[in-house]
Amino acid sequence: MSKKSILPTIQKLIEVIEMRIPTACAESWDAVGLVCGDPSKKLTGVVIGVDLTEALFETALKKKANLIVIHHPPLFPKGRGITRLVKGRDSDLNTILLKAYEKNISIYVAHTNFDRCALDGMIALADDLGAEAIARVWESPEEGETLLKKLVTYVPVEQFESVRDALFGIGCGHIGNYDSCGFAIGGMGSFRGLKGSKPTIGKVGELEQVEEIRFETLFIAGMEKVVIETLRDAHPYEEVAFDIYSIEQDPGMKGMVWGLGYGFVAELKKPVSYAEFVKRVKKVFHVNAFLTHQFEPKQVRKIAFTPGKGSSFVRSVGKHQVDVYITGEVGYHGSLEAARSGVNVMELGHRESEHYFLKTIAYWCQEWDLPHTVIDERTQRIV
Repeated sequence: MSKKSILPTIQKLIEVIEMRIPTACAESWDAVGLVCGDPSKKLTGVVIGVDLTEALFETALKKKANLIVIHHPPLFPKGRGITRLVKGRDSDLNTILLKAYEKNISIYVAHTNFDRCALDGMIALADDLGAEAIARVWESPEEGETLLKKLVTYVPVEQFESVRDALFGIGCGHIGNYDSCGFAIGGMGSFRGLKGSKPTIGKVGELEQVEEIRFETLFIAGMEKVVIETLRDAHPYEEVAFDIYSIEQDPGMKGMVWGLGYGFVAELKKPVSYAEFVKRVKKVFHVNAFLTHQFEPKQVRKIAFTPGKGSSFVRSVGKHQVDVYITGEVGYHGSLEAARSGVNVMELGHRESEHYFLKTIAYWCQEWDLPHTVIDERTQRIV
């Protein structure tokens, strides 16, 4: 979308957004993507917020915008949310969704896929805090699960580079501070097309032997769908041979890896006092106060950040030996655990910690020259 281009359809905008934050990268329990509306409509404007509220809907009407982009799914948890669109109180989510549908306003959700993939937002936030992002933060996997998978496939020599580059282009082969990591070795592949097949090489019923390259690379668990779709689109064969294996070792504790983990670990460009860093956090996140505990580092050199609920990341940030962990909420016991490991926790509030979502989506709209309005509502307040 260029600055002089005609406004796209909603579907075209969604396709561009999902090139950056594929829905396949969302957690399995999440409900992301278009949840209401007709994607074939021409886009007239975008309203951006964290939660679906009356204020967002009224702003969309006022601005004649027909797309609302939000962070928190209104149909949530997946399979256990709203099952009927019946009008009730004006503030009810089902009522707002119903009114949006009646007024031809689409609702689009970018949640955990945004958190895992929008690296430009993470890097910009770290920079605003006077730091350089150097790693992601991730949860320990459930028993029997792994964070990494390995793809092995076989490609004719002539098309090898185009297939490899397509896979690298969606984030395969990113290890620590390196990307485009893979291994290739030559060999001979054989096949025979049966009746009904349309072989790219050779003829139906004849045994063929083709010089191929075995290629293997890593990707992040949860990315299986987008990896397989990309492989099939780029590969010349009608039937693509591939295997996917679980990788037992965890990813390294460095590198801003696309699709893996949440938030970031960052090193301050210049160490500052804790009091000075508190002022910086309040300014960047637009908060007047936050919840913390009694342990305070003398200086702040290394920090971590995850949006929303951060209790499951306390041990992970402890391994990074950070001075301060910024998040939405960790709870009493999470705060105790962090203090005992020498980490100061700043609990901004769930909604307050996701302020960067608004800035990032607004920046994308500006980049694509799309009319947009940001509604920065605060769910909780200090009195």
